Amino acid sequence: MIPVIKAWLVEAPWMELLELLIDVMLKGAVFCAAAGIATLFLRRSSAFIRNKVWVFALVGLILLPAFSLLSPWWNLPIIPYLGSWGAGSQSPEYAKPDQGMFVGPPYAASPETPEAAGGSSGSMPISIPWYAWGILAWIAGGVFYLSWCLISHAGVRFIVRKAHPAKNEWNLLLGNLAEEINLRRKVRLLESEHVKAAITAGILNPVIVLPSDTKEWTENRRRLVLSHELAHVKRWDTLIETFALFVTVVYWFNPLVWLAVKQLRIERERDCDNAVLGTGAKPSDYAELLMNIAADLGGSVRPAWQLSTISQNSNLKDRLMSILNQKINRNRGSRRSAILAGVLVLMLVLPISASGLWNSQTEEKSQKEKKAKTEEMKKKEMHDKQKKMSGQDKLMEKWKQICTQDNSAACKVGMVIKKKGAEAGIKAFYEMKTAGDDYSFDESEFNTLGYVFLYHEKIDEAIAVFELNVKEYPQSWNVYDSLGEAYMAAKRYDDAVKNYETALKLNPQSESSKKALEKLKMVYKKQS
Repeated sequence: MIPVIKAWLVEAPWMELLELLIDVMLKGAVFCAAAGIATLFLRRSSAFIRNKVWVFALVGLILLPAFSLLSPWWNLPIIPYLGSWGAGSQSPEYAKPDQGMFVGPPYAASPETPEAAGGSSGSMPISIPWYAWGILAWIAGGVFYLSWCLISHAGVRFIVRKAHPAKNEWNLLLGNLAEEINLRRKVRLLESEHVKAAITAGILNPVIVLPSDTKEWTENRRRLVLSHELAHVKRWDTLIETFALFVTVVYWFNPLVWLAVKQLRIERERDCDNAVLGTGAKPSDYAELLMNIAADLGGSVRPAWQLSTISQNSNLKDRLMSILNQKINRNRGSRRSAILAGVLVLMLVLPISASGLWNSQTEEKSQKEKKAKTEEMKKKEMHDKQKKMSGQDKLMEKWKQICTQDNSAACKVGMVIKKKGAEAGIKAFYEMKTAGDDYSFDESEFNTLGYVFLYHEKIDEAIAVFELNVKEYPQSWNVYDSLGEAYMAAKRYDDAVKNYETALKLNPQSESSKKALEKLKMVYKKQS
């Protein structure tokens, strides 16, 4: 089981997932801002319309990740390609080498590693890319908040399970109010000593839980409280609240989403307040009721499991002002207006989700090519200085320059070969190449690495590097010429001849290959 987990940690498409996460986060923020601007323009409309805008905004946020998986119709190159982020942040295995450690002979003694100190070298440590931690943090935050929501849901179920049926006078009032507002759904009324204010729970089978101490409530107070809760039932607010919780689980890291959910709840309560006033209740009586309930609750924070309550202290002042303001538009709105709000919001989702925010890899490649040209100019400036050096000094100076580059794959492979041997170095080469990191796999740099080993009489290591270069660049005559030289040093003359002949086929003008073959002919004559 553990090897499977290790393979998943290493091979999971972390970069693509983080790109999607950042893309959805930014687009979700734009989407929430657009919905907020829309509600500002609708501030003179009813709370019903503004509530529906936020409801459809939640639906849009749910659809946004799915739409973002599609190829963008147009691209806005705002964010650099993720593969170019943290180019200087490498995994421990391929960390930037100590310059003083590898400028000299690659076989020189190096600082003691955990393996050399007696640790096991049989199992390589798991190398998780830096961008994987962003995904893991998002998953951890989502799981934590989801766990809290499930605990809250369990609290609701416990209260409903322990509650007992309400008295007959409550059920008679329920029937009358349901008929007045044309509510066809069946609603259960329960009483519980675990709640201080009425709550509404349940999606398909709605339940209204009332406080158990309601004996002294007047008929008017009972009517107002029950009218408010039935308004939640008629508007399917428990279902919408479930959507809101799901959105906050997915977008827990986005503060604008939390703000959108908060505004949804504010407009929801205002809409239910308007529904209560629409039954003929006096605004002053209803405002007094809210203040009395708020006083009964005191300064305690609303429990997380109370999905819909009649009094929420955090927004009570604004609600009271709206209730007492006779100029407020309290129309519930038609079904056509709700559908129109939904269509407008979804029309906004499509263009936002269909746009790409990332620089493409092609654009990043052009930037890298510009950087490569600049580096090439620097190399040319060093050319005159290198001419004055002897062959080996020139080689080591060139290798030193290569190792000053953070993204040189040859330097990092050389460091691994130096520590763990040729086989480990070849393995590291292919791991880096498949990891998709921003390494430079340059033919000439690997050729230089091979000659560094060759000139320090580490012939097996040199052959391993040259053979790797031949495998990676089979159309280059120079890699065969270099491998032939390593085979000559190992006295593997037949292999040397084959490689020099291949080099000449690819480049008939190669003087070094011709001279080497002439030397090999002299060797064969002496042996015969």
